Amino acid sequence: NKGKWGAYMPVPIAVGYWVAKNNTFNEETNRFIGNANIAFNTDLNETMKLNAKYQLGMDFYTTHNQDIWGYGSKDDEGMIDNYGITDATVNSLLTINYDWNIVEGLNFNFIAGNEFNHERYKSYEEYGEKFNFGGWNHVENLKGTPSVYEKQKTYRTVGFFYSASLDYNGMLYLNTTGRNDIVSIMPNGNRSFFYPSVSLGFVASELPVLKDLSWLSFGKLRFSFAEVGMAEKYYEPFYETPSYGGGMWAGTPVSYPINGVNAYVPSSTIYDPYLKPQNTKSYELGVDLKFFHNRLGVDYTYSKQNIKDQIFDVPLAGSTGVSSLTMNSGKAHTNTHEIVIYTTPVRNKDWEWNLNFNYTKMENKVDALADGVESIFLGGFVDPQVRLGAGYEMPVIYGVSFARDDEGRILVDEDPTSRTYGMPMKAKAEKVIDKVSPDFIFGSTSDLTYKNITLSAVLEWKQGGHMYNGSNNCLDMYGVSAKTEDRTSTFIYDGYKSDGSKNDIVRGGVNDPGAYQSLYSDVLGNISEAAVYGNSFVKLREVALKLSLPENIIPKVNVSVSAFARNILLWSELDNFDPESSQGTGNMTGGFERFSMPQTKSFGFGVEVKF
Repeated sequence: NKGKWGAYMPVPIAVGYWVAKNNTFNEETNRFIGNANIAFNTDLNETMKLNAKYQLGMDFYTTHNQDIWGYGSKDDEGMIDNYGITDATVNSLLTINYDWNIVEGLNFNFIAGNEFNHERYKSYEEYGEKFNFGGWNHVENLKGTPSVYEKQKTYRTVGFFYSASLDYNGMLYLNTTGRNDIVSIMPNGNRSFFYPSVSLGFVASELPVLKDLSWLSFGKLRFSFAEVGMAEKYYEPFYETPSYGGGMWAGTPVSYPINGVNAYVPSSTIYDPYLKPQNTKSYELGVDLKFFHNRLGVDYTYSKQNIKDQIFDVPLAGSTGVSSLTMNSGKAHTNTHEIVIYTTPVRNKDWEWNLNFNYTKMENKVDALADGVESIFLGGFVDPQVRLGAGYEMPVIYGVSFARDDEGRILVDEDPTSRTYGMPMKAKAEKVIDKVSPDFIFGSTSDLTYKNITLSAVLEWKQGGHMYNGSNNCLDMYGVSAKTEDRTSTFIYDGYKSDGSKNDIVRGGVNDPGAYQSLYSDVLGNISEAAVYGNSFVKLREVALKLSLPENIIPKVNVSVSAFARNILLWSELDNFDPESSQGTGNMTGGFERFSMPQTKSFGFGVEVKF
């Protein structure tokens, strides 16, 4: 409508739009994915452009699984477990993009939009034991009433966002963003939160006084600040059917209903009604420099994160009737230094060698937890555990440690009548044993090319950090490790007596045959600190060789063949195991191991064809 447009802005020079849709359904996984896009673009005048795009998508899938032990197995009468998930997600995204060339060399861009995300989730389970007769594996053939379970959840997020940026002559960049989310998973009053960011980049090498320097190829200074909010699922108090079991149970020892009577108890976890989103403020300062036609480069980045209102399950006394309270209970900070050095020592007609290095040092420390809480469980056993410890870098290994004197030396049992006489004693209370995070990580990559042949390698050095190595602990406890081979010689454990003198109590030998059994099974096997090892390592991660065939062999087609070997050399502080073969994910990664699968070497080759 020319008149309508003309009343508010210049008449468009060009207008265009397009619509697209795509739907797929996978019968094997019962998954449907559909999406539709509508786009509109116009030139408002010679210096202004407006683009708008709307996207609507849906992802729907459902699963149904059955675990069945027929009549005659599983305690002779069988078992059945039906369970599944239905999940439907709808996403709507609208973005409006405005570009304006204000004057020569000065450009402005503004983006605004809205995002709507709605997810509906349902899970169910039917579990029962003991069929009446064989041949019909169905819940209706059970002797008793099956245990049934169903959970339904609905999540919704509505977000409004913007981004505004200025670019001056490819030398000065200023960008700011903001987003406000309204989430259904937080309690009333704390569902809406705003988080902004701003960044500034200055390419100093574009200044006239520096642009013509032969030894400086590129120089940039950058600064950024960002604030991020993260919500957590909140539930009002509810009742649930009690469950019983553990790692040693194949099934459920007690299942409701019993004789048609069900049972309900308050949820073991309660939620703070004033729960608010976690907040993270990040600051970053960096410099990027390249010299001598990009043959030498240095990138340095310093970043700091201040995290407050971390959301954790804080343990409560059993007398409260619940086990934990989900609340804002944590405050932490992170300081990171990262240096990357790029070098090209050799570059001529036939040869090129690129050698790069990167160094990272990160301090990730818990400043405070909830009042009266010294640490919070993240994973592990009753002993040891991986935890967050107030005043420590995170995460830490927590558990039974050696008894030590005021100077930190291990104390031994001085009771001659004790089976553990002359052996280390354990501390009276559990405590933080050591940190998991490394002091620094250093990596290097090398690419050496001669004509059409390239040899590359990746090396990594991780220094510092500890892990609980349960596999080595069990090898010692059962007497199958190398250190337990000699069971006949006498030994004096490296420790101290309470008066500060060096331990001189002799154990083992012909007249003391049970000493080694006591030391490794009864003593060290029950002190978690004895199984906490340093896990520094140097690893040759990969070596690869690539051969590019001459281009004239097949016209307009580039062909290359390659071969690689990965994880082939390891120098480790940890005996018998690769420190990266730890268990757990997230905060537990690298801190806990027991009976994990060993890392493997891998070899392969490939063929790449480009048309």
